[in-house]
Amino acid sequence: MKDQQPPPDATAYEGITNDERASWAEAGLIAFGQRTGMVRSHVGDKEDAFLVVVDLLCDVAHWCDRNGVDLPSALRLATSHYREETGGRGGQLK
Repeated sequence: MKDQQPPPDATAYEGITNDERASWAEAGLIAFGQRTGMVRSHVGDKEDAFLVVVDLLCDVAHWCDRNGVDLPSALRLATSHYREETGGRGGQLK
């Protein structure tokens, strides 16, 4: 999705933009990637960004197993939030 325009900020009126949300996710990916050795200073500088996301999601599933969190339910709710935040025009979580 790098070459495409990001979806609209359907909830920017709330004071938080999707660019801000994406930057928070990037900070988490960088922290995870540095801890695992997949990232030096920014996502994609050592391992492909796709693989960093895949590994983080896999490890989140392991964490959920150990902490009684229902990951499929969390993903359904995250999908709902994403659709709301993008006005249903986002390219992810369809």
